[in-house]
Amino acid sequence: MSKTLVGTPDPDQPPPGPALSDEHAERVVLATLLRHPQLVPYLMAVLHPTHFSRPACREVFLAAAAIHHHKEPCTAAAVTAELARRQRTSTPAFLEQAKHLVTELGRAAVPAEPVVVHYAAIVRDLAALRRQTIAHPEGLPPVPMRGFLIDDDTT
Repeated sequence: MSKTLVGTPDPDQPPPGPALSDEHAERVVLATLLRHPQLVPYLMAVLHPTHFSRPACREVFLAAAAIHHHKEPCTAAAVTAELARRQRTSTPAFLEQAKHLVTELGRAAVPAEPVVVHYAAIVRDLAALRRQTIAHPEGLPPVPMRGFLIDDDTT
């Protein structure tokens, strides 16, 4: 015997909008880049600049990646200098936000290594969900329904 749900969308409850970015997780990952050099290779291997939802965070990550590529220590001062060097190639407004972000991140507390790995996974997975939502708009979350089950059994 099979059952069919008969109903309509619940008008009292709007469909939840998915939160496809986590600013706190992005900040933790970027602060880790500046404070824990032993984790930089891992974070560079796992994350890509497009994984960050805010343009300022992308700029900071790109600057840190450039520093890591040159085999230099990734410090707040080095990232700020790299952002100043990139002034010609990027939008000035984003660069100013990124420089301010680096200043904030230099003072931020950074959690233990396993927690940072978890935050990096959050940033990566939310970026994948953003790409999936853009590519497949019909893949939105289910709409809450009011209804009842009826028997499909006609015998």
